[in-house]
Amino acid sequence: MVMQTRSGIAPSPLRQLPALTLTPLQIQMEWLKCYTDVRYFAMRYGWLYNATEQAWLPFRLWPAQAMTLGRMVDERMLVVLKARQLGISWLCLAYALWLLIYQAPATVLLFSLREAEAVELLERLRGMYARLPAWMQARRVLRQSETVWMLSNGSRALAFSTKGGRSYTGTLALVDEADFVPDLGQFLNGVKPTIDAGGKLFLVSTSDKRRPVSAFKNLFRAALQGVGDYRAIFLPWQSRPGRDPEWHRRTKAEMYAQRGTHDDFYAEYPATAEEALAPEQLDRRIPYEWLKRVIKELPVATEYEAPAMPGLTVYVPVRVGRLYVIGVDPAEGNPNSDDSVATVLDAESWEEVANLVGKVEPGAFAHAIVRISHYYNHAPALVERNNHGHSVIRALREAGQTKVLEGYDGRPGWLSNVKGKPLLYDALAQAVRDGVCKIRSPETASQLASIEASTLRAPQGLQDDRADSFALAVAALVYGHGRGEGSVAVPPVDPLAGIDEEKW
Repeated sequence: MVMQTRSGIAPSPLRQLPALTLTPLQIQMEWLKCYTDVRYFAMRYGWLYNATEQAWLPFRLWPAQAMTLGRMVDERMLVVLKARQLGISWLCLAYALWLLIYQAPATVLLFSLREAEAVELLERLRGMYARLPAWMQARRVLRQSETVWMLSNGSRALAFSTKGGRSYTGTLALVDEADFVPDLGQFLNGVKPTIDAGGKLFLVSTSDKRRPVSAFKNLFRAALQGVGDYRAIFLPWQSRPGRDPEWHRRTKAEMYAQRGTHDDFYAEYPATAEEALAPEQLDRRIPYEWLKRVIKELPVATEYEAPAMPGLTVYVPVRVGRLYVIGVDPAEGNPNSDDSVATVLDAESWEEVANLVGKVEPGAFAHAIVRISHYYNHAPALVERNNHGHSVIRALREAGQTKVLEGYDGRPGWLSNVKGKPLLYDALAQAVRDGVCKIRSPETASQLASIEASTLRAPQGLQDDRADSFALAVAALVYGHGRGEGSVAVPPVDPLAGIDEEKW
């Protein structure tokens, strides 16, 4: 039996009956349990509206939801990238309701791109509150409108579009579907001060595939690397019980039939963060279906005696007797330029073992390459010869310690012109398609997934320096200089000895 209320469909009175018969002591014990454990509160007293059944149902936490709720308690700033229909918005509201009752006076700020969507969040919150037992509710509601809800215990919840809400001090600010907010960075600059007094800020969203570069994606990537104040949570499609491989296969096929691409499926039901973050693949040189087979992420190595320099990440330390190559994509090196990137591949396994990334001017970058080359058994380097690459090649030749490989035209370095660029990415695409290389860096994978087939560049606003550097290292292995001396299988060179330039 159900009955209609102003806030929706009221629950069956059967679940409320035990609460009505509690003794004062039992009520105190229940209050204490809820106060000390938000998960108990959500499981015992939480409700959500099931649109399929058109009824309010008890909140039964799935393992992924319980984990996420625990992180909400522990962390101050979260960026949550998720698949669809995982109940995370309801979970955030359950946590917000707990704050309003057990951390009073609390202020909850609910944001969405449009005010109507934020108002719906507030209506859901009021619906959850209306289904609490009377002894848990505040004495009365002081004020109630579409966008404002104030309780007599001093707590309040406010709903805003992402153009408002900056003048309040919040206990919790929730931004729903944050990746779809076009000016999220500017918005956060105004909202973050509202929680600087000790409040929390949660960004929750599926992926907006139409925008490969966004403040939400950048914050998520940074959080994965431990950079900044946010902490990252990724929730894949299988976080929802009942979704099995057959469901995955059927749903993927149905969505592919609509547009001839898996973009929509990866946006709505990603299995990995890379699937969610990857740009749309309709015009991509290297399909993500190929890429994901060679992405083999490793934790950054910490025990090694590599050169200490900013921007160097080592995934696999040097091994005695192994051969390596370095792909080098130089840049100007000023604060507004692209990054200069060097990628080291194992010449036997074609595995990404290290990369150097930074805004470094060509001369200093060449010096850093010499040090990395020395560490990796005097690995030769294939340098992009365009623009600032000439300076890097000259500096390496002058240093005389790192072999500079020749490109397809028989000259030192690789010229990425109308002929060289397609050759470069043809070699890379074949290596990825055949599964003969291994990508260790998620940033490298992300950039490779964004390269457009029509331009062989990243979309406007995205970077492709790591992608080009990785491609150059693969080209060094594929072409191997291709003529007599200069192959990757050269004997190590004494870094303290000079080198005869005529023998390069």
